[in-house]
Amino acid sequence: MGVATALRATLLGPMTDVVADPPWPGEELVSRVAGGTDREAFFESGRQSVRDLNRALSFLGKSVEDYESILEFGCGCGRIMLWLEHVGAKASLHGTDIDERAIKWAQENMPYATFKVNGGMPPLDYPDATFDLVYNHSVFTHLDEEYQDAWLAELRRVTKPGGTILLTVHGDDALRYYEELSANAGGDSTWLRNEVRNNGIAFIRQDSWLGGPFPDFYHSTFHAPWYVFERWGANLRIKAYLASSSLGFQDHVLMERPPDDEPVRPVGGKSAPAVARAQAPAAPAPATVEDPPAVATAAALIKSAPDVESPTDLGGVGRLSRRIVLRALAHYDEHQRKMHEALLQAVREVHQAAAGHVHHEAASEGLNLRESNARLADALKRQGERVNRLEADLWAAIEKQAPPPD
Repeated sequence: MGVATALRATLLGPMTDVVADPPWPGEELVSRVAGGTDREAFFESGRQSVRDLNRALSFLGKSVEDYESILEFGCGCGRIMLWLEHVGAKASLHGTDIDERAIKWAQENMPYATFKVNGGMPPLDYPDATFDLVYNHSVFTHLDEEYQDAWLAELRRVTKPGGTILLTVHGDDALRYYEELSANAGGDSTWLRNEVRNNGIAFIRQDSWLGGPFPDFYHSTFHAPWYVFERWGANLRIKAYLASSSLGFQDHVLMERPPDDEPVRPVGGKSAPAVARAQAPAAPAPATVEDPPAVATAAALIKSAPDVESPTDLGGVGRLSRRIVLRALAHYDEHQRKMHEALLQAVREVHQAAAGHVHHEAASEGLNLRESNARLADALKRQGERVNRLEADLWAAIEKQAPPPD
């Protein structure tokens, strides 16, 4: 092997991504996954994604060729799959996507892989623990928090214990690029930067995908790395976070399903769909521990909606102002509700630990009250900071939108 060939193999992976004359999906299908119809750019981006995939897997000392059963989640018309024929010749290679036309084309043109259509939400049509590698490019970059939580649980379900999950997100480089585009167009994206900084995730509904070929839940999402480690890492083991390693633009998140096959726990105060739970031996029901009075009161307040029509010093004008503010801050209100529920759940867990009724899963993890209290104290601190920000936003909205008193 010559020096140039060896260097290329080291940097870009083995020279097995060469296909003499790959089939062309047509401009419409290509534009859905590549954002354009340039033939050369489409093919080259697919080859580069395979190289990026191998480079990310190298952090585990592996390449895509080392896996026996592989799923590409959100494969589209095969931008990446077109360059994995050599893998499909010796491994069980699968692709799934919501785009029926793209899947039909893939089924007709890539016989070395098996393709299926999936719905917008789980389940996938695969048994538990089917794949030892699940990967994608640019799916979680378009989903809101609810969809992400559901799909993370589902991808874990179909991954074998100890298997690899490799996903991409829009990180800081993508966010800066969006900010530049917005500034050049005369817009102000300060709110987006603040949203990512404060909440760890921002989902833009009014984006260029609005009214496009994809379902209404498909828009633009940006992540902060700390959010990925905190929320995704609750149920999956994060092995590496690689900035701008996917086509030099998106960040790779390299994860592992826990080898001990623990069941999927609720994420962010929400239970994962029943179909997305990993198989595990049946566990005894935990002993029932009643909430302390303060916790019960907090739970009741969280469940109750704001009383829009309660009396105010300004009468009808005050009630109108309240409705305007609540409508303006609907997003903040929903986020705050979720944070309250998550915090309440943390309080309950600490209370149960103190009462000596820790669920067998927590006990097997070596949960101890000191560590639980430390986590709760940190959660309380961050929650207080979020409440302060919410209050500042509330006053700003009142000053901006409420009608002046007579």
